[in-house]
Amino acid sequence: MSLAVAAFAVVPAQWQQGTEADFTKGQFDKTAVTSLGEVVLSRDIDVLLPAEQAPAVVSALASAGKTLYVAAGSENVIYKVKGDKAEKFTETPGAMVVSLLWTGKKLLAGTGGEDAGIYSVDKKGDVKPLWTDQKVKYVWAMAPGKKGDIYAATGPEAKVFLVSSKGKAEMIYEAGELAKNILSLAVGRDGLLYAGTDENGLVVEINPKTKASRILLDANEKEIAALLTDEAGGLYAATSDSAKASTDGAARPNNIKTGKAATSTRPAGGKPTTSPASRPAKAEKAGVVITPATRAAVMKAIAAKRAAVSRAKPARPGKGNAVYYIAPDGLVKTVFRRPVTILAMMMHEDRLLLGTGNGGVIYAVTTDGDEIVQLADTDAKQITALVAGPDQAIYFGAANKGSVGSLSREFAKEGTFTSQVLDAKQISAWGTMQIDCDTPAGAKLAVSTRSGNVAKPDEKTWSDFSDARAATDEFLKIASPAGRFLQVRFKLTSDGEVSPVVRQVKVVYQMGNLAPVVHAVVVKPADKVPGKPGAPAGGPQLYRMLAIQASDPNADKLTFTVHFRQVGTENWIEIADKLTVPKYVWDTRTVGDGVYELRVTASDSPSNPPAAALSTVRISESLVVDNTPPRIEGLAAEPEANKVMITGSAVDAASRIVSIHYAVDSAKDWTAVLPADGICDAAEETFVFDIEDLEPGSHRIAVRARDVFGNVGYAAMTVTVE
Repeated sequence: MSLAVAAFAVVPAQWQQGTEADFTKGQFDKTAVTSLGEVVLSRDIDVLLPAEQAPAVVSALASAGKTLYVAAGSENVIYKVKGDKAEKFTETPGAMVVSLLWTGKKLLAGTGGEDAGIYSVDKKGDVKPLWTDQKVKYVWAMAPGKKGDIYAATGPEAKVFLVSSKGKAEMIYEAGELAKNILSLAVGRDGLLYAGTDENGLVVEINPKTKASRILLDANEKEIAALLTDEAGGLYAATSDSAKASTDGAARPNNIKTGKAATSTRPAGGKPTTSPASRPAKAEKAGVVITPATRAAVMKAIAAKRAAVSRAKPARPGKGNAVYYIAPDGLVKTVFRRPVTILAMMMHEDRLLLGTGNGGVIYAVTTDGDEIVQLADTDAKQITALVAGPDQAIYFGAANKGSVGSLSREFAKEGTFTSQVLDAKQISAWGTMQIDCDTPAGAKLAVSTRSGNVAKPDEKTWSDFSDARAATDEFLKIASPAGRFLQVRFKLTSDGEVSPVVRQVKVVYQMGNLAPVVHAVVVKPADKVPGKPGAPAGGPQLYRMLAIQASDPNADKLTFTVHFRQVGTENWIEIADKLTVPKYVWDTRTVGDGVYELRVTASDSPSNPPAAALSTVRISESLVVDNTPPRIEGLAAEPEANKVMITGSAVDAASRIVSIHYAVDSAKDWTAVLPADGICDAAEETFVFDIEDLEPGSHRIAVRARDVFGNVGYAAMTVTVE
């Protein structure tokens, strides 16, 4: 009884996954990949107001302790969520509720449409007007000032008002022709106010006392959708230009390992805030979410009024929207850029949280922009609002589909990541895998594999996942049976405080030895000959360059053997052996004129034992070797008066004649003539031509003929003219 053993290649192959681009092709279940190429657990998500109960567009959120207020951007309704109970809370004048602000004592609602303004809402839901203006159609954002005053960003005349607690308003800024709407506001630590505009994407610094203003940033994007100040005096500005976002918000993932920044470049001075009233010490009183003015969903809900709101210029070219950091000295740095619209921004645990469209993704970004983590990927098209809740929870509102959810500060208790399928190209024996990972106390990381011979994983055609084992940086033996395809699955578990991290996985496997592939054997005249100067253009083709195009499925090293034979004979004659480079210069002077073939044998013997080595043979197209010049035969002259008629023929043994020339008393001045039939298209050409205006006396007349391979034959004679 004999056993059939697969001939496996000697040098194993390695499959490596370690970049964001690699991991993005896998399957995520409560896990995510960062821009640094690290797989981690995502955050827990609870749906507080499902799409069936929520408005089509959630335009703003405000957190008042354990109560969450939700503004409808598609209707004039405010919802209230408390615990697991959600209900319609109240209605306001106008067509929609655009912005909300919890002052710590009461809820303020900024509305849009007729009777737009700021309305005060008490705990029972009773609505009272605080301030309205007939020229104001939208209160896009509100920010708290001193002593209960409120800053209001409005449109469509792009004005900022300071509204007192008693409803008295004073205009402190007007953009004029620079914009139609003020979309966002933020208050700095020194009391300065910052405003973001539509149309030209301007960030404006305003002194409320003097009403003086200056432009800090003229962005490449049309809209400044959100602003966020920090205690160092810097400012984050997020843009929302729909023309610069991809249809699904998908960004090209990072395909290299960049490493982590050694130190953060965020200015010293504490965590950023949206206003003095929303610093970490007063988290429950924060609740300030600035809603972007021109969110696609909101604009759809008020299409009839859009012409009055914004007459935006054509989009300027660019790649994606950005978050800019404007340092106190005015220098600007881009900390985030992706093909998404950035609709909401807040700070959480020293990271920027960004609510985006058109993919409905929440990103966490380090303040220096070095690391980007996808915290949540929702079913909605846009994440329109973000706000901090108690116990460091994050509330988010969405549009298309409208809903409200809670993003826990804790990691999911359990999640999995399944890699893309490894295709070994043929049946392979799986070796070991090595994992670069971190498993801090309170977390666990386990790994398992499965294999199959069908490209798409299926429970019926693939093996079961192997028993999960603790993932370490040691060489772990792969327990799956031999096959063409392999998948690696990680199971990540956490106590909620920390997450395991997968940085890289390397799989070593041994595929069966496959024969090399010789794709082409190309023979051309050699322009240069090693160790010798190149032949002049049009000169004899004594040397031929053999170019071999070959590859090996196992990535084995190859050697090449070259033979030749004359067409019509059987014996192959070796001219080169064990070539390590896929080219060879053949000196054709070693053979006679004729038609030949070259045979190339590619072998993977350098990478395999003799018994397992394989080879492939390919034969070139036939080629003509012609190193013999044409002959000039029957050259004769017949003088007549002052001219001479020359006759003769040019004959070549192996190829056709391409040109005929003559010279009179010269070795340099040659004149072309045509053969008797008017075209050089054969191995023998007869010529008849007259040479006129010759002076009386003796003349030397030379004739030359060139064949297609550059060989030149000469003949000469002396003629006397009477």
